[in-house]
Parts: sequence; structure tokens; C-alpha cells
Amino acid sequence: MTLPQNKVKTLCYEIKDEHYVYFGIWVFNDTVGGAMKVFYYLVFALIIGACSVESEETSTTTIVPVTSDGSASSPVDLTDGTAKEGSVAKSGYSYYKFTPASGSGSYKLAIASLSITDSASDNSSVATYLYSDYGYSSELDNESCQASCTLNFNYQALDNGSTYYLKIYGYGKGTYSLTVSQGGSEGSVNNPVALTLGTPHSGKVEGTSTYGKSYYKFTTATGDPNDHSLTMTNSDSMDCDLYSDAGFSTLVGSSQNGCTAGTRLSATFAGSGSGLTGGTIYYLRIEGQSSTAKASTYNITVAPAS
Repeated sequence: MTLPQNKVKTLCYEIKDEHYVYFGIWVFNDTVGGAMKVFYYLVFALIIGACSVESEETSTTTIVPVTSDGSASSPVDLTDGTAKEGSVAKSGYSYYKFTPASGSGSYKLAIASLSITDSASDNSSVATYLYSDYGYSSELDNESCQASCTLNFNYQALDNGSTYYLKIYGYGKGTYSLTVSQGGSEGSVNNPVALTLGTPHSGKVEGTSTYGKSYYKFTTATGDPNDHSLTMTNSDSMDCDLYSDAGFSTLVGSSQNGCTAGTRLSATFAGSGSGLTGGTIYYLRIEGQSSTAKASTYNITVAPAS
């Protein structure tokens, strides 16, 4: 259909919605006594030069989802003394494992650069759970962290070379850096530090009178039963217990072998009264006496009594 040029009015327009831009023209013919509307789609060639079209660019923000690390069957490895970047999803769990490599004793977990967003409650924190088994069933300790912090797992003594499992729960979307490192106590029930008779040992213990102990063992001199003496150069108040078994459960005559807690700790181990049995392994536990957590160092010597 051909319309007289002087009788045609062309109105260019642009319709926009969220996803598309539509172009069209309305054509009015004054001679037919009404508006004859013709809508054309995809007629860019007809309106080029007649219409000025402005385009708009919509800026978008890419949101990177926060996901959890590892799984119960495949936890992420943490290396003793090395920082590891990690994350946990909102109301989710992340799974890790680590093997103490700096010797038996207490270990600590430093949680740095902790950021929690979109928290499910006012509790903008993460909760940590430490286990001794692969099935995450034998819990050793649990603690929470609301800001960057260092967790000491109640200063428990961990075994060198054994694998421990860590689970972290996020009350919101969490990102952080994790570092596992040795704490301030040495030895464990399963791996006590061996003392050589007559040779001073530079020792350490960290914790309170309730939590935190260091574990040792020594072999008495061969021959007849003999008293053995313990001497320590310690500035902080200490206490000690002597055991006859590797499980640190059977005290050796506490009335004759108890330590008097205090500084410059000393004791005489007399066994049942005639001395400790010759050529036998005995087990010694040292603990602090502070009501608040404290790290202490000392020199300890066990030797046959002169």
C-alpha cells in the first residue's frame, strides 16, 4: 500500500522492558478519516535515519557464592604451621583434618581474617569441633569464634603422627584463614617425652590447674630399689604426679611420692618406702597451678637420690 507523502505522519517510538527493546512506527493517514495503525517489528532498515535511538547499558554485579570446604568423607588437609584459606556456607559445615608433626603435646588453631555475612541470627560466628576419629564421632572439644581468634582445645595433649579431624559450622556465610600449630605443653599419654637420668630437660606446660598437662617417662637405674629425686627450676607454681603404668592411671604411693606444689618444685620418689624398682619405666605428669591460662617453662631433672 502506497500513501501520499504529504498525508503521512510517521511517529518513531521505542519500548523497553527488562530484557528486550522493541522498535516500531505508527502511520496515520488523514485522508481515510481515522487512524490506520500498522505496527512493524524488526524493521530497523525502515527507521534508520528517521529515528534517533538511544541505548542504555545496565550494569550488573556478580555475586560469588560462599561454599563449604571438604566433606565428612573427604576433609581438606591442614599442614602443621601453614595458613590455609577457607570458607563455610551459611548454616553449613566445612571439614578439615591435620596431623601434628612438631611433636606430641597441645596444639592450637588460629582463625584469622574471619568475615561473617548474611548471618541467620545475631550470632555472627563460627563453631569449631575437634574429633579424634575419621567418623567425626569422638569429640575432644568444641569452641566458638566470633572474631579472629586462637582456640586451644582445652590444652589437650595430642599425639604426634596421629590424624585429628576438625568441623566448622557457619552461622552465616564465612571466610577465614586457618593455621594449626604446636601449643605450650609437651608429650601426651601415648607419647610421653623421655627423660634421661641426671640430665636436665628444658620443658614447658600451658593451661590452668584444670586444663593443660605435660607428660614424661624415665627408666630407673638398674639394681636394688632406690629413691629417685625430682628437681625443677620453675618460676611459676607447678605440681606433679608419678605413675607406674603407661596409661597414667596408677599413682605410685601418693603419701610418699606426692609433689608439694610451688616454685622450684622438688620431690623424692620412694615407691612403697624402699625406693623405686630398678630398671623400670615410670611416668611423670607435670601441670600448672594457675587459675587462669598461662604458659610456663622450666628445667626438670630426675636422678637417683644420693
